[in-house]
This record gives sequence, structure tokens and C-alpha cells, in this order.
Amino acid sequence: MTAQGRYAAPDSSFGRSAGNAAARGGALVAVAVVIGFLLLWQGGVGGSGDAVIVADSSGSDDVIGGDTADEDTTSDADAATDDGTGEDVAGPDDTVDTTPEETIPPTPVTRPPGDVKVAVANGVGEAGLAGARASVLSTAGYVTVAANAPAETAQSQVYYVEGYGEEAQGIAVELGGDAAVLRPAPSDPGALVTDATAVDGFHVFVILGTDRVLG
Repeated sequence: MTAQGRYAAPDSSFGRSAGNAAARGGALVAVAVVIGFLLLWQGGVGGSGDAVIVADSSGSDDVIGGDTADEDTTSDADAATDDGTGEDVAGPDDTVDTTPEETIPPTPVTRPPGDVKVAVANGVGEAGLAGARASVLSTAGYVTVAANAPAETAQSQVYYVEGYGEEAQGIAVELGGDAAVLRPAPSDPGALVTDATAVDGFHVFVILGTDRVLG
């Protein structure tokens, strides 16, 4: 005969109590699992909490469970329109104005004739020719001096020091010539005449040639 345990009841009530406790514990675990699942579902997919972002392979983000979803918008100015031929036509803002801007040349600034000194050199050998042509320029207001060229010259030319190109062209026109006779003066413009001291500080040097372009 087996002796009963110290705390065992004669009617096996201890065994029934242990079984009931295990059943209650299992039920509590099941209830906890269900509650946890419901909380997760309510806060994630099924609830109105923070949105869950699910990235797909297309590179866009879908918002699930949120109040609003971002939508791609296309500006009307940037969107291409279809003209009915199957080809895209650029929107109005895409049109590029290719019209070249009008370039306005700067207005030449010329000095008054009284500020321009002109030496007229005779390269023809005709007596009085340089004086006569210098007189024409004096009448126009220029400061003039008549001189002789070092040698007879075939081509008439108008030399000018730096910065007096516009004035030289006006002088050439005054004598009946044009821009074709203009030349920059050499570094020593006094070499253009026989007496360099007489033309010291002068700006324009007219050489009368045998072609008589300047008279």
C-alpha cells in the first residue's frame, strides 16, 4: 500500500486543482496573444495611427492607413502637349527666343577741330600745294602748318597718332579722300616731314602724293 503525500488530498483534489490552474494559464496566454494582435492591427494596418510606408520597385512611396497620400503633380508649363499628330509639342514656357539682340555700335567721340593740330606735307614738289590744302583745313577750324615731305610721294596718306583716328578720317574727307588713306603714325611722326621741330605735338599728318587723292 502506497502512502499518500504530505499534502495530497485523499479525493485527488490536488490533481484537479493543478489541471484547472494550467487551463486558466493557457487561456490567459491566448487572450494576451489576441489582445496583442488586435493592438498591432489597430496601430498599424487597421487603425488610424501613423502611416506605414511601403516601398515598391517603381521608386514611389505608397501610404497605407494614413489620412492623405502624396500625389505626383505635373506643372502645365512644363508638360508637353499633343498636337494630334502623335508628336509632343513643347509647352509655351519651353519656347526659346533665338532672335539675336541688336548691337548698337558706340558713337565715336571726336574732338572739336580747334583741338586738333594738322601738318600738311607736300610730297608732289608743286610749289604752294601744302599751303593751299592747309588753308582748306584752317577754314574748317583745324590748327594747321604747311610742311614738305622728305621725298616725292606717289600715294597720298593721312597719318594719325593714337586716339586720333576719328579726327583723321574727318580730315581726309574734308580734303576729298576717304578712310582708305588712313594710317597709324610711326613712333617718330616727325620723320614724315623735313622739319620735325615744326610739327612737335601734332596729331595728324597729311602727306600729299602725286596721285592727287587729297588735292
